Amino acid sequence: MTRRFALTWQLSEIHGWGLIGVHTALHLTAQGNPPLLLDTPMMDSLRPENRAALQSLEDEHRRYMAMLAPYGDGTVAIPDVDILHALGNGFLAGAPSRRFQGDRNIGVIAFEDTRLDAAVLERARAFDRIVVHSTYNRDLLLEQGLTEIGLAFQGVDPTEIRPMPPSGRFGDRFVLFSGGKLEFRKGQDIALMAFRLFRQRHPEALLVTAWQSPWPEVALGIGESPLTRVPPNIGTDGRLQVVDWAAHYGLPAGSVVDLGMVGRGGIASILSDCHAAIFPNRCEGATNLVAMEAMGCGVPVVLSANTGHLDLIGPADDPHCWPLTRQTQLFHNGNRKGWKESSVDEIVAQLEAIHASPQEARRRADRALAFIQGERTWGSFAKSFIEICSL
Repeated sequence: MTRRFALTWQLSEIHGWGLIGVHTALHLTAQGNPPLLLDTPMMDSLRPENRAALQSLEDEHRRYMAMLAPYGDGTVAIPDVDILHALGNGFLAGAPSRRFQGDRNIGVIAFEDTRLDAAVLERARAFDRIVVHSTYNRDLLLEQGLTEIGLAFQGVDPTEIRPMPPSGRFGDRFVLFSGGKLEFRKGQDIALMAFRLFRQRHPEALLVTAWQSPWPEVALGIGESPLTRVPPNIGTDGRLQVVDWAAHYGLPAGSVVDLGMVGRGGIASILSDCHAAIFPNRCEGATNLVAMEAMGCGVPVVLSANTGHLDLIGPADDPHCWPLTRQTQLFHNGNRKGWKESSVDEIVAQLEAIHASPQEARRRADRALAFIQGERTWGSFAKSFIEICSL
């Protein structure tokens, strides 16, 4: 009998969890087995074609929630349904997961906090199966004796993320891209310091940033960095003052661009005008969606060789990218196993290599593009994800 699945998290196209939900729902709907949504989808954030394909799921969600309204917030057992539960660090579940239980309950997680103490492991073992998105997360759980672990790699949508002709919007500048919500874990402080050094040798260089997010307060943790003790300010509009922050560290006006909140439709166009992308992330519980988007647009990528990034780099003798292998281990009371600090000087050296040899840059970028298009699409993810959840 075909299993029916339910999702406990919000569908959207503005963050990673939302994209997982959207593409899982698209896959299941195309298979004639649409999922039940247990959290209200952000339909306005979806591209028109995806919104049209999934509109019936929102309608069913409304009917289902209205039917349950008289019963208050008590626990609900849903028969003949396997529930996929979105989990955060510590295997903590959101409100829908605390309310709903299915025939089988499958935890889905990408975690960076590695403190797997007795309480965390008890929560993890409460699930029939756990699905992760990196070998880093899988191996951490296997080390703790958990066995029902599945691995499904996230991806990109090649109809949206693809190489495009450059627009020339940045003129003849040598353009470097840095993306992802600004926070200590993602290492934008390292990227900023590397760009500052690189720009001293190449004053035509431009850093284009996509660091804004709906959670600007997360950026305050960048003050933990030994490189940038002063975090960016948050403006009255709720946006990080990225350009001012860069200026505080010696980067003059015109050397850094803040793209603001970039919509899904604008990502490929922006990346088409970039000569390289920098991701010196200290930790990735999954494999870094923004890095995959850069690779999927044919941009040469500089990538820290740690945690979830290791699933993107490729063979050591001919990598898909420019790996940062000079990594210093970071420990913090046991909750950052695998976190590593990249060398600013090594980033500069890799950028110099890309700048000096555009032919090699193109060759590696083309290999990365083939890898993403062949193995790391949302379609491939959703198929393997559902197969794993069906075991």
